[in-house]
Amino acid sequence: MFLKNRLYLLQVGEFTFQIESNVSTIHDYLCTHYRSNLKEPSSQTYVDYYIAIKHGCWYRRFFKPQVAFYFNHLAPFKPLPLSQAHALLEWGMNWVISTQAHQHLIIHAASLEKNGKGIIISAPSGSGKSTLCAYLASQGWRLLSDELALVHTESLAIHALARPISLKNQSIDVIKPYFSDDHFSDIAVDTHKGSICLVKPPLSSSIRAQETAKPSLIVMVNFNPDEPLYIERMDSAVALTELIQNCFNFGLLNNNGFQCAKKLINTCENLYVEYSNFQDCEQALSHYLEAENRCDKAS
Repeated sequence: MFLKNRLYLLQVGEFTFQIESNVSTIHDYLCTHYRSNLKEPSSQTYVDYYIAIKHGCWYRRFFKPQVAFYFNHLAPFKPLPLSQAHALLEWGMNWVISTQAHQHLIIHAASLEKNGKGIIISAPSGSGKSTLCAYLASQGWRLLSDELALVHTESLAIHALARPISLKNQSIDVIKPYFSDDHFSDIAVDTHKGSICLVKPPLSSSIRAQETAKPSLIVMVNFNPDEPLYIERMDSAVALTELIQNCFNFGLLNNNGFQCAKKLINTCENLYVEYSNFQDCEQALSHYLEAENRCDKAS
């Protein structure tokens, strides 16, 4: 359970994190879910963000043990139970990126790439976004991110993170058939989001995390068990409003954020999708991406 403080250098997409931790479960989690992202410490390496996951005060190590997350030696969150350490690490990294990486328009959305075409899947929590993202990643789509779609404000390129996919509650069992057991973390129970399991991304996605993708399709998705498959094109104004509502830093970016969001909507096909079957949904999304390919070749 207890370790001496260790330092880990973690490369996720364009960002380098230095993680300090004395928690054994964090060591195990990093070695299983981020093995290909761990780098040897070097004086030549530029670190973007310094974070830590550490045990709580000494007496809590023996009675209801807790862990705390630190960014630049400050704790932005309350400590959580030790069993939620790996989930806290992921939530903390999300918080750091979403509050610091303002060279991007940061959208609460999954993002993937297939055949050079990027897709952004945006939805409120509980709408099936991460579940669909995990399924598509299992079928060969390149995972960019399941939580934070990073769109560069000038180039519109979608930047990858290729971090573990966060599944909640029933979604965990739904995705079990599509990945081998070693892709699944221990389940963090009784979190503020329910039961959480982190799914290690395919190795091919991790290896290509430095590659950006050209945005081609924006999908507002909703899982509906009573709807086999429903798709409609969204009006640009409606799509823009929905996209802005799901942005973390739209207000901070001000006019740059608005111009980026508007260009993104005008560049992409914008769809609303309700689905209950993964295979049907994937087939439909692939069809729209292939149509984009045909349009590109024709032009």
